[in-house]
Amino acid sequence: MVHPMLGAKVAIALKLRLSLLAFLVVACSPAPEPVTLSGQRDGLALQASVTNTGHSIAVDVVLRNERLEPVVVVPNQCGRVVDVELERTEFRPEGRRWEGSVQAVKDLVLDDQAFLDRPDSFAPRRVGDSSSTVPTCSRPERLATLEPGAEIAERWELPFDDSIALRELGSDATKVTIEAVEPRDPGELEFLDILPADAEDDARDGRVVRAELRLSEVLEREASDPIKGPSYGELLDLLLQDEDLRGWIERQPADAWGRADLRPAYPDYGPEFERVHLKLVTKEFEQAALVTADSDGSNVVIELPDEDARAQPYARIAGTLPPGITAFPDSDYALTDDLLIGDVKLPSGRVVVGEYLYDEEPLGFTVAPGPYPTHATLARYRDYPNDDVALVTLVLSDAPTVRWQPSGAVAVDGGTTVITSVEGRDDLLEVPDDESLDLGEAIFDSMVAHDYLATEWALTPETNLVQVASGIGDGGYPVYVGYDAAGKPTRVVVDFYLLHLSWPDA
Repeated sequence: MVHPMLGAKVAIALKLRLSLLAFLVVACSPAPEPVTLSGQRDGLALQASVTNTGHSIAVDVVLRNERLEPVVVVPNQCGRVVDVELERTEFRPEGRRWEGSVQAVKDLVLDDQAFLDRPDSFAPRRVGDSSSTVPTCSRPERLATLEPGAEIAERWELPFDDSIALRELGSDATKVTIEAVEPRDPGELEFLDILPADAEDDARDGRVVRAELRLSEVLEREASDPIKGPSYGELLDLLLQDEDLRGWIERQPADAWGRADLRPAYPDYGPEFERVHLKLVTKEFEQAALVTADSDGSNVVIELPDEDARAQPYARIAGTLPPGITAFPDSDYALTDDLLIGDVKLPSGRVVVGEYLYDEEPLGFTVAPGPYPTHATLARYRDYPNDDVALVTLVLSDAPTVRWQPSGAVAVDGGTTVITSVEGRDDLLEVPDDESLDLGEAIFDSMVAHDYLATEWALTPETNLVQVASGIGDGGYPVYVGYDAAGKPTRVVVDFYLLHLSWPDA
């Protein structure tokens, strides 16, 4: 009979030997072989290998010019010439199709759903280096040119933990895709990672060489966080079973919808998230319609804007430039209209310009107290149908402007710029933190009613603000103050750089 203590030692020794054997088997197992793929279009060829590193997917790519003449290809903003992504082959269901205005709302919800189904982007890595070190980003000044027979090699990587598609779908419903794109115009710089909104497919159509590979050929991995519950489209279908909600939507013009934000219920995150929330904004009203429901779409509660909130369109007149300022001809934007937004009230004659206005100081002058008109000068990119805000102007005097003075800049990271008074700034700063987000949302909803361009918003009976969209996005934008011959201010202008203007310091 074996002594109990001796038996335990034997068992422990046996476990250690088995663990060591398992380690040796794993350590000595050969690394997975790379899987190759290729694609070509008119002599522009892609060759690549995809490797399962054990913690990531690595892709080594060679783009080669097999034509008899040079080829120009589009780089991204760091100079890479291929675009590597992990795309889905299965998508969240869209649910049923409706008609007219109801489908217009659903299309907006499906746009948000499509964002959830977007591909995962690979990150650049150094060629010939199996580490995850990121190479230097160098913004190119021109398109990339490959001479006949020339090639460009790149390496890309996607860690498993960084892949949403892999977590939600696993390897069976995903694929690796690689693309290189020839430019629309070989003489004009464009970037792979900056394409016109809603035009990615059109922008690349007929100019792409592509290669793709099912990820299951490289690794086998189950979904660790599979998609559960109804999709956005299916959840909206449940809400639309409410006749009052559906009827109100049907009475709105189908082309007037600006926002349709749907949030499923997330009861684990607290009482605020126990119910489904749907926010609808039409350009017919400056306030949103709010809808809540149980997680299954039942027990719908609707809050609709009343007639007092109906939007009144801002007048448009022929577009103008600031007095004495001209536009250089090298811009891709053309001047269109001036949008007459309304007056900014200046109780003490002091002006504040900024975005969030937490610590913005007034501009260095004072005018007579009173209301002063504002307008947004609009411009249009090439033949696109929509306008953007090129300038916003506060008119302080009808006297001729004889000089312009730079007066700082607006730092924008939320896409908007505000003109108000010192008192308006102070009123905003006094809004409690738990109410400030709702106020910001309400002001933005009012902008939606005016084509996402601008709005005038009352803060108190004595104060208000004008908020405009900052050109086409975030950045730092200069503020100029114009003066008359007597040295009195005539205008305040914020330039969003769409039109290339001849400011005195340019």
